[in-house]
Amino acid sequence: MKKLVLFLMMMFSATAWAANPAIDFVDQLSHRILDDIVSTNKTKEEKERLFHDVFTEGLDLKGVGQFVLGTSWKKASEEERNDFLTAFTDLTVKTWADRFGAYDGQQIVFQGVRNAERGQLYVDSVIQDKQPVEVIWRLRPSKETYKIVDIIVEGVSMASTYRNDYRAFLQQNGNSVVALTAELNRKIKEFQPTTTE
Repeated sequence: MKKLVLFLMMMFSATAWAANPAIDFVDQLSHRILDDIVSTNKTKEEKERLFHDVFTEGLDLKGVGQFVLGTSWKKASEEERNDFLTAFTDLTVKTWADRFGAYDGQQIVFQGVRNAERGQLYVDSVIQDKQPVEVIWRLRPSKETYKIVDIIVEGVSMASTYRNDYRAFLQQNGNSVVALTAELNRKIKEFQPTTTE
């Protein structure tokens, strides 16, 4: 019975939601990552470069970076902001490339779209695995398309987690954005992927 329900959900998601532009955006982005990068025989370096291009195109990492810095963004100089955004983007891309690298043919089932604050949207989905994983994509309209401003996995917000972690670090380090950027660069240098080729 459970398998039948999951099958019907997959069929439903492929038809009823097919015309929704928000779902189309997330669906196409995930296919570009999973089918055109992760599941290919490209080298690790090629995959990282392509993932960086697709991920930074789909996510509003500048907006997320500004959000996670909070009030420290306004106090930072233009150079400090740029240096932080470069490090933040590089570490975020490495982290999510590693997470997507764990993909092993699981299906993403889209369940609908809901309104969020500030004219944004939530796209609800479930990754079908041994234990289904709920993933909510928060989108901001951008010209004729969208930008992802948050990814919420099993109730845990990417943006809020970064903000809380960085706020704690800043409070312990004199609210120095320079120190935070140095810490992110250290993590990039020492990054150890959890997935293998």
